[in-house]
Parts: sequence; structure tokens; C-alpha cells
Amino acid sequence: MAGNLEAGRVVLDTFEQIREISLLALDPGREVEGRERLIRFLDAYDGLSNRPTVDTLCARFGLYPYMGPSVDELGSWEAFAVELHTPPELAEEGFTFHSEQQRVYQRLMDGESVILSAPTSFGKSALVDALVASEQWSTFVLIVPTIALVDETRRRLAKFRNEYRIVTHPTEEFASKNIIVMTQERFLEVDSLPEVDFFMIDEFYKLGSGAQEDPRRSLLNLAWRRLSATGAQYYLIGPNVDRLDERLPARLRDNLVRTDFRPVAVDVVDRSSIEDQESDLVELVSRDLRGSTLVFTGTPKKAVTLSRLLESAVNVSPDGTGVNVADWIADNYYADWDVPHALRAGVATHTGPLPRSLQRIMIRLFNDGLVPAMVCTSTLIEGVNTSARNVVIFEKKIDGQLIDFFTFNNIRGRAGRMFRNFVGQVVTYMPVPHIEETVVDIPVESQSELAADADLVHIDELDLTAESRERVGPVLAQDILSLRAIRANRGYDPELQLLAARQMAEMSMADAEAISWSGNPRVEQAKATLEFAFKFLLSGRQRRLMSFSALWGKLQNARINAGDMRAQVEQQARYAFKNQSTSDIVDDVLKFQRNWMGFTIPSMLRAMQVIHAEVLADRRGLSRANYEYLIREIEGLYLPSGVAQLEDYGIPIPLGLRLRELGLRGSDVHQLLEGLVDFAGDARLVSQLSSVEQWILEDAVVGIAGPHSGLFSH
Repeated sequence: MAGNLEAGRVVLDTFEQIREISLLALDPGREVEGRERLIRFLDAYDGLSNRPTVDTLCARFGLYPYMGPSVDELGSWEAFAVELHTPPELAEEGFTFHSEQQRVYQRLMDGESVILSAPTSFGKSALVDALVASEQWSTFVLIVPTIALVDETRRRLAKFRNEYRIVTHPTEEFASKNIIVMTQERFLEVDSLPEVDFFMIDEFYKLGSGAQEDPRRSLLNLAWRRLSATGAQYYLIGPNVDRLDERLPARLRDNLVRTDFRPVAVDVVDRSSIEDQESDLVELVSRDLRGSTLVFTGTPKKAVTLSRLLESAVNVSPDGTGVNVADWIADNYYADWDVPHALRAGVATHTGPLPRSLQRIMIRLFNDGLVPAMVCTSTLIEGVNTSARNVVIFEKKIDGQLIDFFTFNNIRGRAGRMFRNFVGQVVTYMPVPHIEETVVDIPVESQSELAADADLVHIDELDLTAESRERVGPVLAQDILSLRAIRANRGYDPELQLLAARQMAEMSMADAEAISWSGNPRVEQAKATLEFAFKFLLSGRQRRLMSFSALWGKLQNARINAGDMRAQVEQQARYAFKNQSTSDIVDDVLKFQRNWMGFTIPSMLRAMQVIHAEVLADRRGLSRANYEYLIREIEGLYLPSGVAQLEDYGIPIPLGLRLRELGLRGSDVHQLLEGLVDFAGDARLVSQLSSVEQWILEDAVVGIAGPHSGLFSH
């Protein structure tokens, strides 16, 4: 009897909520409120009672994806509405747009370019999937801010690999139909592009944010300039943008579509007044937060510290996968490292220094519910999808910068996810920032004060404004280095390039000969070349916290102990700072590999090679330098060919070395990936891997070959 009474109360409560939401649906001025009330209702809805009415309300508020599981059960009007919001190419997958997605999709399908500002939970990337599925365009270029997003995007689009070649590396060849997914750095390394029909730039606000001398911002502006010059249709996406700078052409400003449509609801809890915030966080995670929790903090070191702090607050998944993966990381990287320690207890860590493959592993464990909490830095603000019900903002600074309203909103958008968590919760230990208008500039277009000289030199002199011409006039007037050479060194400050050129022109013949080599250099040649590039081509910001002696020592450590993380850590421990823990040293070794060996050193050597060709080879008659052998060695972390490249596809270096021992080969990226797929299809070879290694390999291969490849059918 009591059970019947309780059931009756639930039915009455459901009916009352539906009645209140229906009244809101009748008032056009309260549509946002009504939609949010409906989303909150759906969070606890049993999916059965009053289904026709609920479906009608979903349609009224544009939430078509949330309507009944079967179109056959819908009324004729509702079924027609769902069909209108379902792209034909994705109908078999049961994919349906909400009303605002459909509006933007239709504009894009009609050939319009769109600059979309929409909340993080909007589903901006899903539109790309539908556009690709239509096969209306032959070559897409998708520019994303991080390699992690390159990986995520490639995985998501792998289902189209039979129709398109998915290209993520500058050395790969193109086909008649391509999806090019790259960061701005990689994209600008592509020498010859096929005809581009459509391009997307993710997190487009980065075109005008950050310091003027930030090379990444400059390179993104140059990527925009190169792509917009093709005349291709474009789709720029990002959150929380109010308007574009008035100095930009009207043709750009008119393409801005701004919407606050949110298919999830978010509660914000301000705990900034609490004094002992660490103890409060532990208590909150252990007792009060229901569901998966993502904790944002300011630096990698703080992230690792918080991960260890939260070990006592979470419960390890009975599945055991997280513990097994933690043991594998400890065995293959370093046993006394805080990252596997925390993971073994159920807390994942996601930071910049972490190898990309391990970042992928952490996200996979978190999204699959195999660990309940993950602590991260700004690495997860930039678009990588997570399934967090709760987001905790634990710091008021990220990367040394105070969190402003724009960044706060961006982080807040990580709470909740369509179909997973209708209602997300944000807990903030900093006061909620004051609302500020967000205006985005594209400096290479507007030639505003935000434009770096490295941007302006790429604009034809006749197209420069008077102010821009005055700024770069000395660069255009000098004759020590050609404009062609300066432009070839994209992202490098022209003044630094000219400084390096003058130093080369004035150096002694002995010093000049020391940096004029090709092939495999002698130690003294490599050292002299690297020291010159470090001293004259890198800005103070780029050299921050690094001396050349430290760089050289770390590089030799990586060369001598290639592939042996334990040996590299123990070698670097001899030169540790006073307060550095062993775990800090592991992070430092990985950070050097990721940032310096993976990008900065190869980039500065290529820039120096260009300057050398004009100053020392053409003018002083020395042999033309070719540093590519050393560049490949450093980029590849001095490992066997292809092992470091596999990191981008989710294969950790220790596993890559193991696969190579078992016969994996490939002369280029395409052959290497084909070899990886073939390896995964050979049960005899796969059986020689541990269960964790098979788990990692399966994920990597599915990300390459697509979810329906037929591999790992078990």
C-alpha cells in the first residue's frame, strides 16, 4: 500500500512539473527558462510517464534529440519534426540536431560561411560530422588548437575513412578527397595543398587572444590568412564571443552567429569564502558530489599534488582496469611517479607535460567511468570532450593568468554532456568573475595593435595600413635578409631573425664553418648550431626558465638514454633543484621531450637553416647547411623510426618499442599506420602483448581504422 502511495506521489509530482513547464512554453519571453526547466525535469525523468506530452515539450523547446527513443511512438507532427532535424546521411546512426544546430547546419549546407559562438555543450563539432557525411565538399581542412584534439577529431571522423583520406601529419600524401586535421603549426608545414573546399578553425577566439609576441597566435593568424586566401567556405567555432572587432571587414562580422542555446543545465556553487579549501575539496569529492568529477587547477605541479590529495576521497572501480593501467605506467615509465600512484587509487591526471598517449588513456578511463575523478590544467579547456557531471575550479589562475569571465564560462561548459548528464554542477573556489563583453579580433585582417610584426610581414606592402607600414618599414627596407626568408620562418619575430642574420654575417670564419654542415653532425657542430639558434632566434619568453647549458645537458641525456625513462630520470636527478621530488623530475623529463624536443628545437633549427642559406652560403660562399638529420633525430626523441610518431595515435613509447621488436615497420606515417592495423589483426602477435597493452592497441587501431573495422571483434 505504501509503495502505491509513493508511486502516486511521483506521478502527481511529474504531472505538476509538466504543467508548470507547459505554462512557460506558452510565454515566448520565458523560453530560456522553460527549456532549462525541461532539461532539469529530464534529468530525473523515468522516460515513460506522460511521454507524448514530454515529447511535445521537447519539440517546443527545440530539444529534438531528447524525444522518445522510437519515432514510431511519436505523434505525426513530432515525428515529422524529428525527421526534419535528422541529417539524411546520419539517419542510420539515429543522430538528430537540436533546433539551433539545424539552423546553423542549413546555412552551411546552403554554402554560407559561419562564425559560430555557442556554449561548450552546444554540439558545434557534430555539425562537421554531418557536413563530411554529406560528401558535398572534396577537401576539408580542420584546424584545432592541440594534438590531443587532432587525435580526438581523427577518431571521431575515422568512420569516413572509406570516402576520405584523413591526413594529420604534414608528410602524408593527399588523395582526391581529404580531411586534413592539424594544429596551425603542422598545417603551415604543408608545402602543397590540394584545392580546399571547406575549412574550420576551432577555438577561433585564439586568433586575437594572448600576448602579441605569442608565436602560436601568430601562426594561427597565418593559417587563417592562408586558408581564407583560397576562397573556400569556412566555419569558425568557439564559445562565449559577443562580437567581432569593428575594425574587421563587414564580410566577416556579418557571418557571426551568436547563440546561448544550451542542451544541458548547470548549477554554480560558490565556495570561495572557505578558508581550508583543500580539506573542503576532499570532503566534497568523497561525500557530496554525485557522478564523475573534473578538477581544474593552475599548473601541472599543482595538478599532481591535488591528484595525490584526492586519493582518499574516491573509490577504485571494481573493474580493475585503472589499477592495471597504473601498474603498467609505473613499470614502463617510473615506479616512484605520482601519476600512477594517484591513478591506482582512482584519480586520473591530465597535464601538458604528460605524453599524448597517456593523456588519451586518462581521458578514456575517465569517460568510461573507470576512474571517478580527474585533475587537469588548461589542457582540457580547449575542446577535448569529457563526460563530467561535476567541474571544480580550484584555482583563480591558470598558466599564471587570472581566470576571467570568458575562461570561467569556458570551464563551466565542461559540466554536463548531452545524453550523459542533463544537469552539471560547477563548484568554484574563486569568486565568479564579473561579466565582461568578449570581443574577438583577427589581427592579420584588422592590422590592429594586436598584430605581431611576424604577422604583418606576410601582408603585401600595398595592403598595409600607414601604421603597419611604419611598424615594419625597417624590416622591409633592410637588405641583410630577404622578405622571402623572413616569411619562410613563420611565427619568428623579424627583428630576431635580422639579429641572427647580422651575427652570422659578422662571425669569424671558424665559427661560421662550425655551423655549416650537413648530415650527421659532430658533437661540437651540433652544440655550436644549437647554441647560436637558442641565443639569437628565441625570445626571452621562449627561453624562460631554460639556459643553454641545461638544454644541452637534457638533450644529451635524451640521446644517450633514449627509450629508457628510468635512466633519464636518474641522470637528471643528479642536477635536481633543492625542492624537486623524484616525481617532479619525471615531469620535467617528459616536459622537455614534449615541448623542446617535439617542437621548439626543431623549429629554431629550421629557421636558422633558412637564414644560413642566404647569409653564409649565398653571400659568404660556405657550404649550404642541412640540419634535417639532427632535426629528425631530436623530433623522434632519438628513438627508432616511427616510435615517437605513434604517440600521436595513442601508442605510448614503451609499447611502440615493443611493437617494433615484434616487427612493426613503416617508411612513412601512412605505411606505419597500415602496419599497426595489420599487426592488430594478427592474433599470434597480439597474444605476445600484456592485457593492458592489448587494451591500448585496440583503442589506437579503432581510432585509425574506425569503429566498424572488424578488428577486436571479441
